[in-house]
Amino acid sequence: MITSTICKKCAACCKRFPYIQLSENDIRAIEQETALPLEVFTHPQDAAAGIYFLQFKENGDCFFLSEENGHYFCSVYKTRPDICRTYPAKPIQQVYCSINSSKIIPPRR
Repeated sequence: MITSTICKKCAACCKRFPYIQLSENDIRAIEQETALPLEVFTHPQDAAAGIYFLQFKENGDCFFLSEENGHYFCSVYKTRPDICRTYPAKPIQQVYCSINSSKIIPPRR
């Protein structure tokens, strides 16, 4: 989850994107952080070409999304994938949040 002033920590972004491609660096960092082999937290799109996607739970949540007392957190936050680090790509613009479909989160000031 992003941790900027526009983030409401609802984890919607960790539940809505079933195809998160992982770079080799992402995979290496997560393997080192968790001691899990890539087969546990990825599913290959084309293993021969080295294209892997992040595994999701049956309910659609990110494999590494955890919840405690109603609060969500990333269990690999320090080594989360690059796409998770940069989402949203343009934080100075307005961001549409699908959970609050009638609301637009204002840009950061």
